[in-house]
Amino acid sequence: MASDTKNRILDAAEQQFGDRGFAETSLRDITKKAHVNLAAVNYHFGSKEALLAAVLDRRLQPINERRLQLLDNLESQSGNEGPSLREIVRAFVSPPFEKQQEWGDTGQTFLRVLGRVHGETNDEFREVFMSEYELLYQRFTAALSRAVPHLGNADLTWRMMFMVGSMAFTMSWSKSIVLRDPTASLSANETIESLVTFASAGLAAEQPLEIPVETRRREVQ
Repeated sequence: MASDTKNRILDAAEQQFGDRGFAETSLRDITKKAHVNLAAVNYHFGSKEALLAAVLDRRLQPINERRLQLLDNLESQSGNEGPSLREIVRAFVSPPFEKQQEWGDTGQTFLRVLGRVHGETNDEFREVFMSEYELLYQRFTAALSRAVPHLGNADLTWRMMFMVGSMAFTMSWSKSIVLRDPTASLSANETIESLVTFASAGLAAEQPLEIPVETRRREVQ
């Protein structure tokens, strides 16, 4: 069946991209792993870049749908005041952890793929991929700007990036940290709440002080 072939290709590509990296993985490596011919990959995806995008989208699309569903629920229940900062942050950070529990061991492979995407793909690919999540970005930016109205657009954009980075790092390194220090072990819910507290405090912090003129001059030189 076509759907079975497509899923085998996606499974094989995810494994190869996670283990070897995007640049070092060829389409022939993937076809060998999936037990399909090159024509099947070209038929379903067309290129290695499109295949990587499909690998990412298969995992991330349900997460982002859940994020928007949670935000919709919060906004419909909160009325004119809008949801609290912690509620918005929780709606954003909790779905990946929930899915990670469902994925089991295969989730670790996907997290390696995510990590490699940032270092092994070009700016054009990342721009195209991120454009697919423009609605998610707009919705959460609008909600957060109501919750932290003292922040300008630039600060809010960067702090959202800091939140995403801390979330991704937590997901990809949590097992290694616990192996190194078993006393640091937290349940999934405890991890989420700790991350919500951390990210909310960062988002709510005052705007940074103006950079002194002399420091700016040294940075430019």
